[in-house]
Amino acid sequence: MTVTPFRVPLISDPKALYDCLVACHGTASDRPSFVSLSLPLPKVDPLAALEALGSEKAHFYWEHPTAETAVMAVQPVAELRFNGRDRFTEAQRFIAKTLRHTISVGETSLPLAGPHFFCGFTFFERPHAEAQRFPAATVFLPQWQVACVRGQGVFVANLRVDAVSNFQQLTDLAWQTWQRLHHPWDVQSADSGNDFGNGSGNGSGNDFGNNSIAEASALTLALGSESQHQNRFLRSASAILEEIRRGHLEKLVLAETLEVTTLQPLSRAATLHKLRSRYADCQTFSMQDNQGQSFIGASPERLLQVQERWLTADALAGSAPRGKTLPEDARLGQQLLESTKDIHEHEVVRSFIQKRLQQLGVNPQSISPAHLFQLPNIQHLRTLVSAKLPATLPVLEVLAALHPTPAVAGTPQGRVEDYLRGYEPFDRHLYAAPLGWVDAQGNGHFTVGIRSALVQGNQVRLYAGAGIVAGSNPQKEWAEVQLKLQTLRQALVSSDRALRHG
Repeated sequence: MTVTPFRVPLISDPKALYDCLVACHGTASDRPSFVSLSLPLPKVDPLAALEALGSEKAHFYWEHPTAETAVMAVQPVAELRFNGRDRFTEAQRFIAKTLRHTISVGETSLPLAGPHFFCGFTFFERPHAEAQRFPAATVFLPQWQVACVRGQGVFVANLRVDAVSNFQQLTDLAWQTWQRLHHPWDVQSADSGNDFGNGSGNGSGNDFGNNSIAEASALTLALGSESQHQNRFLRSASAILEEIRRGHLEKLVLAETLEVTTLQPLSRAATLHKLRSRYADCQTFSMQDNQGQSFIGASPERLLQVQERWLTADALAGSAPRGKTLPEDARLGQQLLESTKDIHEHEVVRSFIQKRLQQLGVNPQSISPAHLFQLPNIQHLRTLVSAKLPATLPVLEVLAALHPTPAVAGTPQGRVEDYLRGYEPFDRHLYAAPLGWVDAQGNGHFTVGIRSALVQGNQVRLYAGAGIVAGSNPQKEWAEVQLKLQTLRQALVSSDRALRHG
């Protein structure tokens, strides 16, 4: 992928920006379709910027508080919505074609500067015909992008230019938007108070489950058909174990949903602020279409990250609860590290990633020992796999090879889809699917969309799953799923917003 750089004097006022846009359009031998303008910002909160620029519009938001990195993108100016085979290839073609007609100007050396393409791929290549809430592939170049990496902010405006463009209007719009993001009066920090709900913002401790009496009552109301769901889950888990015993499967990740209705529509900003505050070690995300439907969550799992051709992929599988005391927590963690069942489940995922990379001609150069990845309410076994990618290998080709990993699907991969469709009476949509971005230099970052919810207005569908392998206990797997659902449910419920079964 390439993007045309264009050197211009420092853009210090609207006239300089106007002259830049005219020059980009007038001097290029192949007239550009887009000018991607990158300008610096002081430390900025992309979540507050999203609220200021229109969280009700189609957008993408991602934040990893521990890494001090966040990015938001809003209002597509170029978009691919694709259903069909070879969706990753089609997405790659769309990105490459758009970049061939893009000129990049401004301070492009800033972190997360330049044109980025934000992507969401559904879990299945063929979503259920009656439930295509999101297409199999969504890729867009945003009009506005705001990012902050370790205190350094950047504003990216992707402006469509052609023979009939009004360059003065484009100049005024981009300049005023950039200036607006400088002033706390216009873009208040999401950590500063009531604009974003009642999140504490400290992200510390194991108190994620401590909710008020009002919240506890609301949670009770949401469990009306739990026994029906539990019976179905237990029957499915037992049937999967029989398939494993017969040698038809090695592992299957069985997911469950909880349909709830909030008394008022969820506030995206308040919900995302809660998630990022309480799950600082996770990746908080939101992807919304132009119909007001969004997919949100706080995922502990990175599928892959590519930076300057270095790939890092997470193998995350094997789970245990956190303890209520330090001794109990240490005991549960050690049991997880020594669990034959969990170690086997983890090794299946690590081996899958290693083999898929080798099939692409990529040999992992670093594989960390399995270690504990501890979150406030749950802990996992995690291994980091690192490798150097050849310059000719696109990020989305690697993504296509790795999705879905056994951590969220099962093995053998060729049989997983049919089994999942047979045992799960719902469509996964973006659940457990890759969400992320690709830039013009071939860098990229994709999160696995777990610990997540599909939201439209006051209708919410929560998702969670557990891996069934030889030795699994259906009751324990059900308890794990309920722990994950409860955690997300508590994050979505505030004391003034009761839930009932939808």
